[in-house]
Amino acid sequence: MNNPSGITKERRLILARILIVDDEPSICTFLSDIVKKMNHLPLTAANGKEALDTFRKETIDLSIVDIKMPEMDGIEYLGRVKKLDPHAVVIIMTGYPSAETIIETIEEDGYTYIAKPLEVNRIMDLIERGLAFREGYFRD
Repeated sequence: MNNPSGITKERRLILARILIVDDEPSICTFLSDIVKKMNHLPLTAANGKEALDTFRKETIDLSIVDIKMPEMDGIEYLGRVKKLDPHAVVIIMTGYPSAETIIETIEEDGYTYIAKPLEVNRIMDLIERGLAFREGYFRD
């Protein structure tokens, strides 16, 4: 068949919808670029409240969420999302790592916790493993 767009079938395939939540636009852009390179669709939100609204309206396969944000922080977002979807995969990130926030992430059933500055290969690995983890819920 003729393909006027020149885009291959593989390139059009979106593998997952990933919600990126951070009040720093540069972090959202950085993570969105990584997600796009992995052939996933990034969606962004500037705070937990906006992210929760997006989560309710869209099918989200994985969330990457900063802890410290206005209106609703990342830990509160995690707790609310888990009530909506117990199988939600949420990666918590922070520029201010502490034992307290690690424990909160575990108690709210976060998938994992990562400290800023973010490394591209580490983020890609966590996204791949998080999506595989979620897929495992639905295979069994």
